[in-house]
Amino acid sequence: MEGIFISYRREESAGHAGRIYDRLRERFGRDRVFMDVSAIEPGVDFVEAIDRAVGSCAVLLVIIGRQWLNCTDTAGRRRLDDPHDFIRLEVGTALRRNIRVVPVLVQDAAMPGEADLPDDLKLLARRNAIEINDTHWDSDLAQLVDTLGRVLEGTAGAAASGGTGAVPAVRKNRLAWLISSITAIVVALAGLFIGVESLRTSFVKLFKGSPPVTTTTTGTTTPSGQGQTEPVAITVPRVTGMEEQQAVEALRVKGLHPQVVRQIVPEAPPGTVTQQEPPEETSVTAGAMVNLVVAVPPERPKEPPPGGQQEPPPPELVTVPKLAGKTLGDAKAALATAGLRVGTVEKRKTDTSEPGTIIGQAPKAGSKLAQGRKVRVVVAVKPPEPELVAVPNVVRQPRERALKMLVDAGLQPGAETRRPTTRARPGTILDQKIRGGTTAKRGTRVDLVVAAQPAAGGGEEKPPATGNVITQGRGEIRQTYLFDLDAGSIAQNGDADIWFEAETETERYLTPRNGAAIGITREKPTYENCSKVKMTQRRIPIQRIPENANVCARTNRGNLSVFKIREPVGPSPGVMKISYITWEGVR
Repeated sequence: MEGIFISYRREESAGHAGRIYDRLRERFGRDRVFMDVSAIEPGVDFVEAIDRAVGSCAVLLVIIGRQWLNCTDTAGRRRLDDPHDFIRLEVGTALRRNIRVVPVLVQDAAMPGEADLPDDLKLLARRNAIEINDTHWDSDLAQLVDTLGRVLEGTAGAAASGGTGAVPAVRKNRLAWLISSITAIVVALAGLFIGVESLRTSFVKLFKGSPPVTTTTTGTTTPSGQGQTEPVAITVPRVTGMEEQQAVEALRVKGLHPQVVRQIVPEAPPGTVTQQEPPEETSVTAGAMVNLVVAVPPERPKEPPPGGQQEPPPPELVTVPKLAGKTLGDAKAALATAGLRVGTVEKRKTDTSEPGTIIGQAPKAGSKLAQGRKVRVVVAVKPPEPELVAVPNVVRQPRERALKMLVDAGLQPGAETRRPTTRARPGTILDQKIRGGTTAKRGTRVDLVVAAQPAAGGGEEKPPATGNVITQGRGEIRQTYLFDLDAGSIAQNGDADIWFEAETETERYLTPRNGAAIGITREKPTYENCSKVKMTQRRIPIQRIPENANVCARTNRGNLSVFKIREPVGPSPGVMKISYITWEGVR
């Protein structure tokens, strides 16, 4: 049954591949979706194992993250430059066999170009890719599922329409029978000169297997169906040292099936058999396979052109320099000095770095890379200047009118704090967080203090020392998912406050979203303590959050929240288990 093969790098995109696998398995079933070749037994040729696994599928998905193109091994060499790299073998096999290959871009990765790929993967750059963005995950993945459904339905239809034409097959069989009969007579006449044994083996070779011949328990042969029988035993002849064609013919005459594998064996004459499996004198059944290793000469260096010199040796590995903080021009100069070049230039908006400077690179500084290779860089770009608007003075205005004034000015009403008082009519605005007459960014939330009916007995009451609890409980955030602290649930991008971000298998972060901010404290998880914590909108590495520490957050709706990671986050793809509580309003 043809299905879908998912090719990915464990250390680079395991979380995203796992989520895609879960969705495809729900849609197409467990038996039609394969993650990777994860159980190759010892002694099995892994190239043949990958070829069989990939060849059994109709579609191969290549999960490409930010580091897919430039992942390196322990020696600092790029994995894609290794002919035995599993990812290269999987993708190269699918391209060679004309299997549908779909590049799936995650982590905002760019599609690699032909110049960045080895020769057997260059056709990948011409495949139309689909991008699955973390902020539009469901819709992007739905598009991929629909596409795969159409591909698999088309494959099944083509298979169902095949296999017709029984009459031509019968005619071919009759013609083959006639030719075989005439040839058999000729071979029989030849057998008068070469003996009965040669005659029998010629028939075996001609018809690829004689009529069933069995032996009795005493070892003599009898026709099938006359008592207990067993297959004829054949002794494997010695073919080691023979020429390839001679060895193949010797095995076929015995009714065996030779399988040739060519390897470089410098000390053996080219074209001769150096190994055979099973070895000589082994007893096997008719039609058994015999594996032969045939020697081929090592590649000779190319002759230099007339009057010229030999080609230069392969490029040496050089150390990738540190580019962070440099301008693009300085980075190009530093790479040129090291014998490298600038590859893809990605621009990223940020207000924490000087515009025009390098804030990221791949491979990272200190890695080893072949001379002449390209290094991808990320350049800081200044975000657009926010539009400033005038903040209206809504103090002493009725609540409904105040809200309308803020919206008309391009601002948003923020959190409302009720203050019991006898000095103003209930619903009147007593104070506003941003003073009227100043300027603020368009869309800024303005918190309000609203007059409320005083409690029984009269008099003005002070606001409570702690906020009102909106929600609390426990939750689980799977790797690459988002969480809304105001609602206490997994959320889409627009409502999320925090994101369990994963760049690689080991680089995982707790990232604020949609204007939310986070900070870490070892104090008790109370409203009063969290209101004093210094917060940031930058992401925090998961491994840097101390055990038993609390994470305070200012949500995108202006509320205050605190949560604690109940147990260590496991290996990628991990799950973050939290206990949380969210209060109304931030003091």
